[in-house]
Formats: sequence, structure tokens, C-alpha cells
Amino acid sequence: MRGKKYLLILLIALSTLLAYVYLRKSNFFEIDACLDCGGRWNYETEECETTSIEKGIRR
Repeated sequence: MRGKKYLLILLIALSTLLAYVYLRKSNFFEIDACLDCGGRWNYETEECETTSIEKGIRR
């Protein structure tokens, strides 16, 4: 029973790690930050498009 508990914890940790790596590789966090600051993500150029006023506000 104890071995099953550790196996379950290991599988959850591995799944979480794989999901994080996938999201980092897919620009998810960069796109999310762009949208959060009011910008628009351009999927063709893979860049955040903001107005000059918004660029001054971004941190």
C-alpha cells in the first residue's frame, strides 16, 4: 500500500513537470503576459503588439 502512495505522488509530480515544460515551450506564458497587459499576440510573427501608450505602462 505504501509503495502505491509513492508511485501516485511520483506520477503527479512527473505530470506536473511535463505540463510545465510543454507550456514553456509553447510560449503560453509569454502570450498570457501579453494579453494581461492589454496587448495583442501576433501568431505569425510570434510577438506582442501593443500601442505606444501601453508600452510605456508595461513593466
